[in-house]
Amino acid sequence: MENKITFLLFLLILFSWNNGIDAQKLYQVSNKEAGTTLGTSVMMILGGELIEHRRGDITVADIDNLNSSSILGFDSKVVENFSDQASRTSDIFKDGIIVVPFSFFLSSRGRENAREIFLMYCEVGAINFGLTRLVKGATGRYRPYAYNPDVDLSLKLSPTTRRSFFSGHVSHVTSLSFFTASIFEDLYPDSNMKYVVWTGALAAPAITAYLRVKAGRHFISDVVVGYAVGGAIGYLVPRFHKTVKDHNIDIIGAEGGLGMIYTF
Repeated sequence: MENKITFLLFLLILFSWNNGIDAQKLYQVSNKEAGTTLGTSVMMILGGELIEHRRGDITVADIDNLNSSSILGFDSKVVENFSDQASRTSDIFKDGIIVVPFSFFLSSRGRENAREIFLMYCEVGAINFGLTRLVKGATGRYRPYAYNPDVDLSLKLSPTTRRSFFSGHVSHVTSLSFFTASIFEDLYPDSNMKYVVWTGALAAPAITAYLRVKAGRHFISDVVVGYAVGGAIGYLVPRFHKTVKDHNIDIIGAEGGLGMIYTF
């Protein structure tokens, strides 16, 4: 199924890439900017993997030493949550949102900016995945189900058990939802449908967050931070690349990473 989706996306990109070359571009994305973003994201991913590797595997003793009384605030209320069905449903949101931004390529306005939209889509995915992986590796927070005595030990000993903060599902869905809504608003600024699109963009990650907490995969703080981080990435990337700026912030490629300029 995943191969079929990948092939379909490739066809859409191929069909859209050279359309509207002479049209006025809403965005400007250089190969240097895209390459710098990708390189930075790869470094973050490798950093997260290295930190996690040095921490070592989870042991039975590690699980036995966990104490739910050490969990503070509202997070302590979810340690008894566990639902495979909720987890599988959250996966539907995570996988389904991947194809949504490609719907722009079915319209003439979207095809006029196909290259830029696709590169920004890649930037959003790369930044979100890289940052999420780095933070998960650096914090090593145990998922709520690790504290649940009714959950199988085999699941608790899996490497993903120590990747609770912050929620990758939520940040992923939020980043692409906000990205889609931002692009739609730029392409169709006079359309009343933008309010419907933004409502969906706000609701989809909120539902995903609820499902991840219900599934016992994340604490409430995990999904709140994931929502905020993903939303910021999905909204700001198109803003940085707009040819007509509606803000005073610009992102540039800099030696060793990315740079940001604020104009007074």
